[in-house]
Amino acid sequence: MARGLTQRSAIAAASGLVLWLTGFCAQAAPRPQEPLLITGVTVIDGTGAPPRPNAAVRIENGRIVSIGDTPAKPPRKVRVIDGRGRYLLPGFIDSNAHVSVYGTPARRDTSLKYADRGEELALEFAQRALKYGVTTVRDSYGVLPPTLAVRDRIDRGEAVGARIKAAGNILGWSGPFSLSFSLTKDSDLSVFQEQWNDLLAQDMGEEIMDMTPDELRVAMNRYLDKGVDFIKYGGTSHFVRPSLIGFSPRQQAVIVGEAHKRGKLVETHATSSEGLRLAVEAGIDLIQHPELMSRDLPDDLIRLIVDKNVLCGMRANMITGAAREKHLAKRAEAQGQIDKLPPATTSAERWRRLDMLGDNEDIQRRNAERLIKAGCRVTPATDAFFGDAPEFRRAPKPDAAEPGIATLRAIEGFVELGLTPMQAIVAATKTGAAAAAMPDLGTIAPGKIADLVLLSADPLADIRNIERIDGVIAQGHWVDPAALPERPVFYKKT
Repeated sequence: MARGLTQRSAIAAASGLVLWLTGFCAQAAPRPQEPLLITGVTVIDGTGAPPRPNAAVRIENGRIVSIGDTPAKPPRKVRVIDGRGRYLLPGFIDSNAHVSVYGTPARRDTSLKYADRGEELALEFAQRALKYGVTTVRDSYGVLPPTLAVRDRIDRGEAVGARIKAAGNILGWSGPFSLSFSLTKDSDLSVFQEQWNDLLAQDMGEEIMDMTPDELRVAMNRYLDKGVDFIKYGGTSHFVRPSLIGFSPRQQAVIVGEAHKRGKLVETHATSSEGLRLAVEAGIDLIQHPELMSRDLPDDLIRLIVDKNVLCGMRANMITGAAREKHLAKRAEAQGQIDKLPPATTSAERWRRLDMLGDNEDIQRRNAERLIKAGCRVTPATDAFFGDAPEFRRAPKPDAAEPGIATLRAIEGFVELGLTPMQAIVAATKTGAAAAAMPDLGTIAPGKIADLVLLSADPLADIRNIERIDGVIAQGHWVDPAALPERPVFYKKT
C-alpha cells in the first residue's frame, strides 16, 4: 500500500498521534563514543582570536579534552584524524529553521501526503543541516510532537543529526491554514486543515491574544510544561502589510516574565517598528529577522536594540548573493514595465507597484546593513524550510532556503553586509550558542561540547571556503557528510 496519507491517518496525525505512525517509536541504543585526536590542524576557535596553527585537539566522551601542540607520537587507542592543511571551527548554529512540514494553502497537497511522516522529515532536516556543518538548529515554528521526539533521540545519541531546539507555535498565531498565518478564513477550511491548525497551535493560537494577563500566565505555564526549549510570540501579524500589533504591553510582560522564570529565552516576530519596540521594551532576548520590516528602522530603535544587547537573528541568506542578484534583475525588469504605465491613482495601485519592484527586499537590505554597522549582535537565522515535496514543485527551490546550505549562504552573506570573515564565523558559532542558551557550545575550548566542522581551505582568506567541508564532529562523533541524510524522504542526491 502506498505511504500516502489516508483519511484515518490524516485524522490521527492532526490529533497528535503522529508520534506513533512514523516508525520511530522504538528507542535505539546510544552510539558508542570513540576518542578522537585531530592533529596538525589550524584552529579557528569561534571567539575571534587569531587562528592557532599545528594544533592537536583531543575529544573524549563528547567533549573537548585538550588543545595543544601536535605530539610526535599519537597516543594509543585514539582515532587520529590528520588535520594538516585543514581548518577546525566550531559547528555552525542556525537560529531560525523549520524542521517540519506544516504547509500553507498553497502547499496543502504536501501537508496531506506527508502528515504521518513528521519524524522522518524532522530527522532528514537535522541530517541535511549536519551535512553542511550545522550542528544545532533552533526550530521557531513547527509541529511540536514529532519535533520533540526527534530532538530527544538526537540528544540521547540514538540518532545522528543536528541538535534541535524547539519553540513549537509562534504564540498568538494559529496553524498554517489560519487567518493569522496565511490570511485563510475559517469558512474556507476543511476538517483536516482545522485539525492541522490545532496540532500546530497547541492551544496557544489566536485565542490567547484576547486573554487577561492572569489567564495568559496560566496558559504560558501549561505550554512551557510541554517541553519547549524557548518561546516565540507574534509581536505583530505575520505580514509586513498589514502589520498589526499582537499583544498589549501587559500581555508581553507576562509572556517574557513567565518564560524567564523557567530559564527560557524569548523572541518575537514583529514586522513594524512600533510592534518591535514594544517587544524590545518587554525584555525579549532575540529578534527574528529584525531587518524584515514594513519600513526602514528608526535610528533610535536601532540604538535601543544595541543598548539592550538584544540578539538579532538575520536572514542574510535571503538578501545577499544569488538571491540579491535575482532581485535586482527582477526590479530592473519591473521598473521598465512601470515606466510605461500611467501614474498610479489609488493607494492599492501604488502598493502593487512597490510589490512588483520588490521594494521590501530593499528595505530588508538597508535595515540589515544599518543594524550590522551599529554593532548589533547578529547570528544566522535562515528561515530554512521544506516547502513543497519535490514531486509537487513547479520550479526548483533555491538553495538559500534549503536545510544546511542556507546557513552557509547566510554566513557568506554577513560578509557581503559588512562583517569580516572572522566576525561572520563568530556570529554563526559563539553568538549562535548564546541564542541557543548553550554556553557549552560555539567555541573550541577544553570542556566544551565537541560540535566541530573540519574545512579543507581557509575561511578567513575567502568566506566561501566554509563550503569546503571535509568532516563534521557532532557531540564527539565523527560524521561523514556524504552519508547524510541516511534515509531521505525529500532529499535527492545529485
